[in-house]
This record gives sequence, C-alpha cells and structure tokens, in this order.
Amino acid sequence: MSHENQQNQPSPPPAYSEVMPGAMESELYIDGTLHIDGVPIGQSEKQKRLEKQNQIVENHCKKVFGLVRKLWATQQTERIDRKKHKKRYVRTTIRELIVYMVFLTILSIVVFGMVSTNMLILTQALQNVFINPQLIDPSNNKSGPSFQTLDRMDDFWQYMTDIAAVGFYTEQWYNQENISDIGYILHENRLLSVVQIRQKKVRNNSCVVADDFKEEITFCYNSYAPVHEDKLTFGLCENLDAENCSSTAFKYTPSTSWFGLSTAGEVSVYDQGGFIQILGLTKEKFLEEIQELKDNLWITRGTRAVLVDFTIYNANLNLFCQIQLIFEFPAVGGLITSSIFRTVKLIRYVHTFDYFVLGCEIIFILFILYYTIEEVLEIRYCKLSYFKSIMNCLDIVIIMLSYVCIAFNIYRQVQVNSLLDTLLENEPNHYNDFTFLCYWQSQFNIIISITIFLAWIKVFKYISFNKTMTQLSETLTKCARDISGFAIMFFIIFFAYAQLGYLTFGVQVESFRAFQYSVYTLFLIILGIFDFQSLQQAHRVLGPLFFLTYVFFVFFVLLNMFLAIINDTYIEVKAELRNKKNEFEISDFVKQGYAKMREHLTVKRDRIADIRKALSLADLNRDKILEFDEWRSEMKSRGYAEEEIETIFAKYDFNGDRILDQNDQRALSNDLLRQNDDVRREIDQLNLSNNIVSNDDQHTSGDSRRKASTVSGKRLPVNEVSMEEYNDLAKRLDSMEASVGFVLTKIDNVSSKLDTYEKVKGNNGKDTKHNSTSDTAIDSRENYEFSDPIHLSNKRDFNSDQSTA
Repeated sequence: MSHENQQNQPSPPPAYSEVMPGAMESELYIDGTLHIDGVPIGQSEKQKRLEKQNQIVENHCKKVFGLVRKLWATQQTERIDRKKHKKRYVRTTIRELIVYMVFLTILSIVVFGMVSTNMLILTQALQNVFINPQLIDPSNNKSGPSFQTLDRMDDFWQYMTDIAAVGFYTEQWYNQENISDIGYILHENRLLSVVQIRQKKVRNNSCVVADDFKEEITFCYNSYAPVHEDKLTFGLCENLDAENCSSTAFKYTPSTSWFGLSTAGEVSVYDQGGFIQILGLTKEKFLEEIQELKDNLWITRGTRAVLVDFTIYNANLNLFCQIQLIFEFPAVGGLITSSIFRTVKLIRYVHTFDYFVLGCEIIFILFILYYTIEEVLEIRYCKLSYFKSIMNCLDIVIIMLSYVCIAFNIYRQVQVNSLLDTLLENEPNHYNDFTFLCYWQSQFNIIISITIFLAWIKVFKYISFNKTMTQLSETLTKCARDISGFAIMFFIIFFAYAQLGYLTFGVQVESFRAFQYSVYTLFLIILGIFDFQSLQQAHRVLGPLFFLTYVFFVFFVLLNMFLAIINDTYIEVKAELRNKKNEFEISDFVKQGYAKMREHLTVKRDRIADIRKALSLADLNRDKILEFDEWRSEMKSRGYAEEEIETIFAKYDFNGDRILDQNDQRALSNDLLRQNDDVRREIDQLNLSNNIVSNDDQHTSGDSRRKASTVSGKRLPVNEVSMEEYNDLAKRLDSMEASVGFVLTKIDNVSSKLDTYEKVKGNNGKDTKHNSTSDTAIDSRENYEFSDPIHLSNKRDFNSDQSTA
C-alpha cells in the first residue's frame, strides 16, 4: 500500500501501529503518517520543502537588499576604514564621483536650457527704444536728456509724446508705407493687449508743517507711504463719487490681482492699484489720451510716482519681457526715473531641444529622490554626527533648494497655461498683467543659479582624497581662529569709517548718501575704485584726510595683515602636505586595473595559443580527421579537464559522430584566430592608455623617477629584458605561486574526501551513496568553471606560465 493511498483511507486509532511487509523494523505508520526511526517522513519532507522555499525567498531578498545597498553605498553608510580597506574606499569614492558628475551634467543642462543669450539681446533692443533715445529741445533743435536723465515734470510729458509713442507703435515701414499688422514693437515684438499708466498720490496735510511756517505754507505732501496715499477723485471727477466718475484716470482703482507685487523705485516702494489709464491701441489714440491727461492736470503736487506697465512677446525667440518705466516725483521736487526689464521664458516646451530639457528635468527629479534616500540613510547611520560636516549640510541645502525649484517649475507650468488662456481671452482694451509670472520666474532663475553654484562647490567633497585638493579647506580651517580675531579689529575700524563718511559727506556725495552705500563705497576703495575729487569738493580738509587715513589703516595695514595670516597658514599647510602621502592616487588605481586586465588578457591569449597548438598536433596519424581519442589524449597531456575537453570537442562536432573533419577543424581554428585578434586588439588599447598615464606621471614625478620611466620606455636590445617585461614576468610568477597553492589545496581536499568516502562506505551503504552523490556534485561544481574553453580561467595557468617563463 503506497503512502498516498494510506493517507486517503480513514485514520486508525492513535495507539494502532502497523508494520509494513518487507519494511525495516524502524518503519511504522502512526495516524496515517510514515515514521522512520521515530521521525515522521511526510512532515519532514514538507518542512524541507518549506525551508527550501523560504531559503529561495530569503536569497532573493538578500540579492535585492544587496543591490539596493550597492546602489546607495557611500563612504558613510558603509563605514569604510580608509587605511584597512583602501581599495574598497577607492571604488566607492570613484563611483560616487562618477554618479555625481552625471547629476551635475543633468543639472547644468536643465539650468542652461532655461536661459539664452537672446534674453540680453532682446533687453538691449527694448532699452534702445525706450531708455537710450534723447529728447529734442524744440527751442534750438538740440539733443536733450534721455530717460535716465529726466529731471523735470515737463520732461515726462515730452517723453511720452516724442519717445514712448514712437516706440509703442510701429505703423510704417522704412519706405513710409503703412503696415497691416499693428501692435508690434520693432516689427518683431508683439505688444500683449495695451499699455497701462497708473499714478500713486499722497494727500495734502500728510505731513506736519512747523509752527513758524503754518500761516505761510498751507500745504504739505509727504513722501509716499500707504498710510499717506490719496484715494479721492480729482480733476474731471472732482467732487464726484467714484461710482459716478466715468474717467478711470481720475478715480482710484484698487488692485484686483490675487498676487499683488510691490514695485521698488529709487525713492520708495509702490504697491498695486492707483489712478489708472489704459492707453489706446493706435499711435493717434495714444497721443490724444496723453494730451487729455496733460490738459486736465492729471499730475498734481501730490503725485509721487507714475508707472508705465506693458508686456511684449517675441515669437521668434519664445521670450516674454515685462517692462516697467518708473517716473518718481519725490518730495524734494524734480523727477527721478528708473526701469525694470524682466526677460523670461514662460512657455518652456516648444522646440525639440526644449523637450530634451524636459527629459533632463525628469532625470533631475529622479536624482534628487536618489540623493534624498542617500542622505536619509547617512543620517540614520551617523545620527547627529552627520551634521558636523559642512559638506553634509551643503547636501541638505542643495536638496531643499532643488525641491523648491521642482515645486515652482510644476506650479509655473500649470499657472502659465491657465493664466495665458485667461489673460489673452480678455477684451483688446483690457490690460493683461504678467508681472506676477515674470517676477517669480526671475526669482526661480536666481534660486536655480544658487543651486548649481552650491552643486559645483560640492565637488570638493569627492576629490578630498588628494592632498592638493585639500589645500583650500586645510588653510581656511587652520587660520579660522586668527581670521576671527582679525575680523573684529577690521570691522570696528571699517564701520567707524563708514559712519564717518555717511555723516560727513552724505549730503553732498552720492556714493555716501546712505549708510549702506557708504559701506559699499569703502569696499570699492579697497579694490582701488574711488572718486577722490568728489570727496575733495565736499570738504577740502576732511575729504582728503578721510581718504588718506582710511587707505593707510585699512588698505596698507589691515589688508596686509589679513594676507599675512592667509600666507603664513598656507605655507604651514603646504609643508605638512609635502610630507603627507595621498590616500590614493588615481593614476595608481588606473595602473592596478591595467595590470589586472593585461594579466587576464595575457592568460587568455596563451590559452588560445595552446589550444591552437594542440589542434595542430592532435592528428597523430595525419589523416586530416581528428578523432575524439586523439583530441582527448593531446588535451589531457596539456592538463585540461575531461569536461573542458568534451565541451570544446562537442561544440564543433556538428554531426555528432565524435570526429572533427577538415571543416570542423577549420571552424575551430577560425574561432581561435578571431578571438586571438580580439585579445591582441584589447592589449594594444590597454598599452595606449597606459602610455598616456605614464606620460602624465613623467611630468609630475621627480628626476630619478623620470629617468627610470624613460629607460623602461625605451626599446632594449634583443638579448636584454626591459623593465616592463620584467614587471610582467614578476606578476606571472606571483600568479604561478597562487596557482600552485590552489592546486595543492584542491588535492588535499580531494584526499580528505576520499578517506571520508571509504570510511562511510564501510559503515553504511546508504550513507556511502549519499556521500558519493555529494562528492559528484562538488566535483561538478568545481569543474563547472572549465565549461567555456576560451573565456574562463583554468587550473592550467601554472604550466602555461612556466613554459612562458
């Protein structure tokens, strides 16, 4: 009765046991389960099967975990000891450096894909239209001030009619013929919707007049501030409510933008809203509206700023430019002008290169996720000690800035698509405000620029193994305490001079008009940029005295002290590094890899040559037919294993008759010849790369080493041995010793296994059979490495190397 049938039958009583016919006395069935020597066979088989499955799953998990660990292996996560495991440290460092350089390349493509030199060209072209032209004095037809030098209220009106109107509306070709497409600046830049002009005012009595002048001065208009802003109707709408006023230029319009941005001028900062006038779509309409504003005294004594806003789009370059012309009327009178040009690329993906940049952006996101996991693992291993390294903190900053850039990039893409549709679908006479998008796109460009700057600084983290690359960090670290003490002395004297310059010359010299500008000016004096004449004109005694004493104490004394601290520390660090050995040299690492590869290729070449020689000598009877016994005898004499001999022969025995005819031998010979050519080609490439490394070493090594390298590189006579050949022979001798040790170890293992096999055979036949099977499996695993006759290593290296030597 079989085991399966027995399980299908009803289970006997628990105390019942049955001895199977012909079975051993130790085999019993208890409760339907076969027991041998008290061990339940069915249960043990299930347990073995489950254990085997669990082991397979565990092996797969270990492989996956090992792959993940290798993927995120760094110097900190692996906790590599540089002295004990130098090679492992080298491999990890080089792998990190290569991966980071790929990341840096992707980041550079993403950053430079967002900007173009055409941005500057477009900005300069628009500045030549609105900033650089000069007014013409109608009294004498001579050139007057340009936009940057306007200084009177009358100049504003003349600028709007003579320069702005001509710039906004290009309606004729150079032959005075009218063009069909209007609304373009310089024929190429589309004016999006219309031009908006808005005024910011302050109310009367917004400041306090001194008691002595109250009777004579009945008005007072303060500098602009939101608390002083005038929002009452005036001019054509004076004494009317805002709802009853039909002219938007004379009634206050609050900001309707969700993301209102303030505009910084030379005098003050102005928020959104104001007295707004939308100018016409044609030049004629534009001039009429400007004249109407002038006739109705739109600019009053309370006016503090007039801002002209417009946006253009260049389809040729796919660039937007948001422009603001700022005319400020300060409380002191007169006119101060400034301008803002924001040239950005809001529509990112249009051309083929743009989609290539999109692919790089996706790869950049994957890199950031990769480095995020890496930094989390490092923090997990290192705990709080992770933050003691400046480079680790730099990693955190780069990752955070990158996430900010990624978030804004996604937001910008969604927001631009929606806002463009909304803004461009409005009425033609409605002003489309691109200020928010252009402003934050320019800020995004600044953030991504800082990110790539810090990313380049981080390269020092991966090249610190070289003592030359650590000079900067070592010098700054050692002189940090001295520089800190020096900085206290320096800034005490420096800020004392800055306050003195601001208080003494701030009224007359523009570069000292505020304390922060005084600080900038004193830094420029250190760099050799100064205006001594303006100081002398401000005060003929204090001006030269201030300048000379500052130059003496700060430039000649303090600055040279600073340089002396840096220089002395650098000399000290240089002396220490001269006696310090590099943790490893890249050239040495490359040479080690070259030596291993050359040794592998040499063994492979000798193996091929040996098989070719065996092929030519195996045909003993010269009948041009190679029988298996002949092939086996020849290969056996050369130390090849049975499985390897069988594998090579069976590979070219196409008809399976255990004979290699001329065609089969020719196929084998051609394969060997082709593989030999491939090996020689690889050796030549290695020699070429080694010559390059050797030449680099000759430039950096000493005279003795240079002479030795020169001698070893020369071709010696036939009877002599070059240094390169000697080193090669020495390495092969080391390989021979390793091979002998390997063979002796295997012989000892086989002998011990044979002794064990004989003992077990005498004691138990079943155990003997089991051990034989295990030995066979072990032998098959040991001989598996000989399955490829050409490419895998063999135990015959000792004979080959001995014959070569």
